[in-house]
Amino acid sequence: MRRRTTWLLGLPTAAALTAGAAAVPAAAEQEAVPVTTTATFNDPAGDTAAQSRIRDHILDLIGRAPAGSVISVAMYTFTENPVTDALAAAHARGVRVRVIVDHTSVTMTGGEYGRLAEALGTDRTKSSWVYACPAGRGCIGSRTLAGDADGAINHNKFLLFSSTGGAGKVVVQTSANLTNTQRTDLFNNAVTVVDSGLYDNYLAYFGDLLAHGTSTGTDHYYRTPTSATGPYKTYFFPRKESFLKAPDDDAATDTVKLVLDNVGCAGGATSVRVAANLFTRDEVAAKLVELHRAGCEVHLAYDGAPGSMGSAVRTALAGRLTAQAACSEPRADGTRIGLHSKYLLVEGVYNGQAGRKIVFTGSHNYTYPALRANDETLLKIDDPALYDRFRADHERLMAYCADT
Repeated sequence: MRRRTTWLLGLPTAAALTAGAAAVPAAAEQEAVPVTTTATFNDPAGDTAAQSRIRDHILDLIGRAPAGSVISVAMYTFTENPVTDALAAAHARGVRVRVIVDHTSVTMTGGEYGRLAEALGTDRTKSSWVYACPAGRGCIGSRTLAGDADGAINHNKFLLFSSTGGAGKVVVQTSANLTNTQRTDLFNNAVTVVDSGLYDNYLAYFGDLLAHGTSTGTDHYYRTPTSATGPYKTYFFPRKESFLKAPDDDAATDTVKLVLDNVGCAGGATSVRVAANLFTRDEVAAKLVELHRAGCEVHLAYDGAPGSMGSAVRTALAGRLTAQAACSEPRADGTRIGLHSKYLLVEGVYNGQAGRKIVFTGSHNYTYPALRANDETLLKIDDPALYDRFRADHERLMAYCADT
């Protein structure tokens, strides 16, 4: 089932919603605007409203969740006071609010775990609660890879609404953590999908995050459910390498590399576009180069911070793609504008079929911890309208980042 797709260039900020009656529609009129499948992109180079598009979209959805509904959140890091306040207000009006965060949100400066615990409680027999994954691991992922002293993390970034804005079973999958820096300093993306099958798949995964987090984790969880009601497929990690293979030397179990194996380049009619925050997997880099040599256009926008791209990947890609752009614009205050978006776009031949327009997005970086250790989600979207919005964003990234 395909639903009408819109693109959120920017919802009103919380400040704008309270600034004056002349500039704001009546409450009844706002409620009449239905929640639909959307793509949302922030702009750290823009004004406050542009920077906060994803955060403010989430605030809007939380604010429109009715009493008796359920909000389920899985998030890596969480420092956004307004989101905590919105979740607390939702709980107070009778919404069930369940939040799972990585343990990092307990220990980090400005982490919202304490305020969430005060507002929602931590008793999971109650209707609302917050839970932090165990220290030193994710909720599901329990593995520490060689050279990764921090161990597995719950790197997820999604919100589930059983009902909001007149729509039922809504999934928000974003590349952004709920932190101030993600809004003001980094390009990010989000998709909001109204689809019952996708919602049910995410909800089952949310349940597994809690079940494993409160018992024992695992070094292999990999699940790939397809929505029964829409053009969506999810890949839930961690995924262990094959027997007797090294975690960083097994292309046969690298999900992103296997996705790229489905791309056909004959005749030069296919393009691949990537927005990457962290990129250290040699197998993925080698496959992108192979696709370009086979006739595909391959465009890569990536974060330009030191260490974001592995040296072997940088060497493998140098001069071997159609275009590359590193995002790292310095500001006068010493901060920089970088890229935290995570998506892969395929237009053309995919799995032997021409004319495809497919998006892969989620929390999943192109790193070995993302593949082998962390709690992560990769979402496949087979929706041409959403693809077109992502492509427009990628063209903007390529142009902006090339200038930096």
